[in-house]
Amino acid sequence: MKNRIVYKLKQGGFLLLLGILCISCEKNPITLVLHEPIFPSGSQAVTYTAERVTAGSITTAKLYETVNTINSSGVVTSTGTETLLQTWNNPSGDLSFTKPSGHGDNKLVSYRWVFTTPDQTKSFNVTYATRPYPVTDMPAPVYAQGDPDNVFDMVFIPDTDITNINTFYTNCRGAIRESFFDEPQTQFWRRQYNFYINTQTGHATDYDRRTIDGPHQLPSNNANLSFAEGRALMHQGNLRDWASGGVFSTEMQNRGTILHESGHSLYSLADEYGSGSHWQEAEVPNNWSSLAGAQADATGYGSCKQASDAVEMGSSGWYHLCVANCQMVTSGLNHTEYDCPCKSRITYVVFDNASN
Repeated sequence: MKNRIVYKLKQGGFLLLLGILCISCEKNPITLVLHEPIFPSGSQAVTYTAERVTAGSITTAKLYETVNTINSSGVVTSTGTETLLQTWNNPSGDLSFTKPSGHGDNKLVSYRWVFTTPDQTKSFNVTYATRPYPVTDMPAPVYAQGDPDNVFDMVFIPDTDITNINTFYTNCRGAIRESFFDEPQTQFWRRQYNFYINTQTGHATDYDRRTIDGPHQLPSNNANLSFAEGRALMHQGNLRDWASGGVFSTEMQNRGTILHESGHSLYSLADEYGSGSHWQEAEVPNNWSSLAGAQADATGYGSCKQASDAVEMGSSGWYHLCVANCQMVTSGLNHTEYDCPCKSRITYVVFDNASN
C-alpha cells in the first residue's frame, strides 16, 4: 500500500499539500533532542538536551537511558535496563541533563525523551556509540533513529588533513544541528536520518586538480559504507568540493556545502546553476530539460510557483523554478534553504525510501 501511495503523489502540489497535512500532525512545541559530545569516549560526561524550536507548553517531560555492551562483531553481549534519568513538570525553556560519569568502552547508549503536551504525547529515541567503537571496519552510529533501510544514512569521514579529531567530532555534531536540523524541510523530516562517524580516514582532492592529484582517496573500509546514501569526506583545507565513487567532499565547518552535496546524494537533486550537473528526474524533478516543461510543472506548486518563475540556468539549456539562493544553487559556510520544488522532491524521496 505504501508504494501505491508514494507513486500516486508524484506532482509537487500534492507533495506540498502532504507536507502541510503532516505538519499539522505534530503540535507545538517542536523540539530537537541531541547529546554532546556526539561521539564521547567511555570516560566522558554526556549532556542530553531538548531544544524548543517553537512556542508551546509541555506538561511533562521524561528522559530515559539504556546502556548496552557490544563486541567486535556488533553483537550485544550485555543488555542494560532502561532507567529514568529525570522528570520535568510544566517546564519552561530548553531542557538539559548531564550524566556526570562516562558509560565505559564498547557501549551502545540509547536515550528516550517523552513529552506530554496538552494535545499529544511525543517520543524521540536516539542511539549512539562510545569511543573506541569496537565493531571491525564499520562506522560508529552517533545519532541513530531508525532502520537503515527506511531512513537516510549519512556517514561522516575524517580527512587525513584534520589536525584535531575533537574539532572534527564537534563539526559532525554541528552538521547535524546546524544543517540537517536547522534547514526547515530537513528539520521537519528530522526523524528520517541516521548519522555515523567513520573511524578510518580518507583524503579529498580539489576538483580543479583532479588531473594532478587524482580522485578522492576513499577510506579502507569504503566497501562497508555502501549502505549509506550519503558519505561526507570532511576536510579542513580550502578545496573546490565534488563527488566521486559515492563520496562527496566538504570543509567540515561548511554547513551550506554539506546540505548542497547531500541534496545530490540523498535526494537526487540536480544543481541549479549554469555550470553544474543537470538532469531531470522522472518523478518530482528540480531541473527541466525544456522551458515548456518547467512552466507546465509550475502550476503543481500552488501559490508557491508560477510559470514566470521558470528560467534557464546560465546558457546550459536547462531550466529551474527555484529562487536564486535555493540551497541547490549555493554552498559554503552558511546554509540557505531548499525552495518549493526541492522541498517536494525531498518529501517524495522520504516516502519512497521508507516504503522500499
